[in-house]
Amino acid sequence: MGDQDRPSERVVEQRLRNRAIEALETLAEGDEGVRTWGYGDYVNEFFDTIDDGGAWRWREWSTFTPAEVTALDKVQRALVDACAATPRICSDEEFVASGWPRRIKPVAAAALELMQSRGRFREDREEDVPSRTS
Repeated sequence: MGDQDRPSERVVEQRLRNRAIEALETLAEGDEGVRTWGYGDYVNEFFDTIDDGGAWRWREWSTFTPAEVTALDKVQRALVDACAATPRICSDEEFVASGWPRRIKPVAAAALELMQSRGRFREDREEDVPSRTS
């Protein structure tokens, strides 16, 4: 693949912002998100994009506003706390019974609402502001 075939750093960040919104949609479902996607995917979908342990510095992406970074940080902290509090969870229903999905739901829903108010970016070309509403 030549350099001309690779997406720009900006397009990659736009795509990752959209993936963060998708992860928030799952988390904002609460218990149903766990039951639909499974405990592992429920947690990992978010951490696949938003993770301070990752190689990228998501907090510095130009596709996030400072308010969105703050909201995503709150969701990340809630998920980290949930994982630390439930290290031996081995089933979806055990995680639901722990109450964590219900505690994460309003934090994720607030972040999702904030991010959806700006919208999603296109994934095939650079944009200064999101142009997609769904």
